[in-house]
Amino acid sequence: MNLGERPALIVIDMQNGFCSPDGFMARIGLAYEPSAEVIGPISRLRASARKAEIPIYFTRYSLNEDYSDGGLLMEFFPAIDGTGGLVRGSWDAAVVEELTPADGEVVLDKTRYSAFYDTDLEERLAAEGVDSLIVCGVTTNICVESTVRDAFFRDIRPIVPEDGTAAVTPELHEGALEDFRYGFGQVVSIAEIEAALEQTATSSA
Repeated sequence: MNLGERPALIVIDMQNGFCSPDGFMARIGLAYEPSAEVIGPISRLRASARKAEIPIYFTRYSLNEDYSDGGLLMEFFPAIDGTGGLVRGSWDAAVVEELTPADGEVVLDKTRYSAFYDTDLEERLAAEGVDSLIVCGVTTNICVESTVRDAFFRDIRPIVPEDGTAAVTPELHEGALEDFRYGFGQVVSIAEIEAALEQTATSSA
């Protein structure tokens, strides 16, 4: 795999709302279990990124209490209204405890699927000289995919760990991965990324 000259890691929306049986996803009848299952693998990937000393970013899908900034999301998922799901500053919108961002790990709050929309992610990546972006988190076919596409449009090479992303069904997950392989970036395993990051850490030591 090609890790690029200056990779970074972004962890997309690994929040209680997506990953917990008490989160909004479960409350509106969507499967939260696939998202919960990637907490451990993503934790392992972040540990490798820390060891390699590459930039690490997190996103949180976080909205006003009245969802006035939610846009068309509420047309597709109106059941969210009334659950308290993704409300900014709430438990539901918080990153899961196992992946609590550490000092120096940037947290970006967003109101749309893509991590690039109405955030300063692009400017931050440019300032760091980032040329490839490891995109993990949830969900594969929505927020991960939107971020992958926007990275590609900015000539930042996306790298997606197939075992570090999840969607509500296997079909949605695999379909998005096929799109990535076809025209957007590399789809690899966490083990492959770990090996490449280990080389990066060794060569910079």
